[in-house]
Amino acid sequence: MITADDDSQLDMVWDLIDRCHAALLERGIRQWDQFYPAHESVAADIADKRLYCLTASGLCRTVVTIDVKQEAEYATVPWTTTEPVLSVHRLCVDPAAQGCGLGRQLMDYIETYAKHHRFAGLHLDAYSGNPQAAVSHRLQSFGPPHFSRAGSKVLPQG
Repeated sequence: MITADDDSQLDMVWDLIDRCHAALLERGIRQWDQFYPAHESVAADIADKRLYCLTASGLCRTVVTIDVKQEAEYATVPWTTTEPVLSVHRLCVDPAAQGCGLGRQLMDYIETYAKHHRFAGLHLDAYSGNPQAAVSHRLQSFGPPHFSRAGSKVLPQG
């Protein structure tokens, strides 16, 4: 089940983020650090109903924030979509559940949400030091009749 989380689930969400951060470090990927994602940002995402969680067997298995905020780094990317766009931030999948299709299921939900709310497309980035994420994002079927994205941006750590 995919839900917009509420304040009571902050600890469960943060536990997943911590597990994902630890798994990234184990693989030598320095995508997230002690400053990002910030606890305050995640709490604000929950309070503003921008953070979604896919639960399976009563556990939070994926987390993502979706909103219309465009990061400053996006300004130089030659996106193929026009406004309005929905941005995907802080997508993470429980390391114990990776490879089971949950990330794909969550992205399918986001694409359906975007279409339902009449967004022209999605902005989704990947940290260049995380090749698995970059490949996963490229495998998403954005493009007619789906959404499209183009361009790339090397984003700094955090």
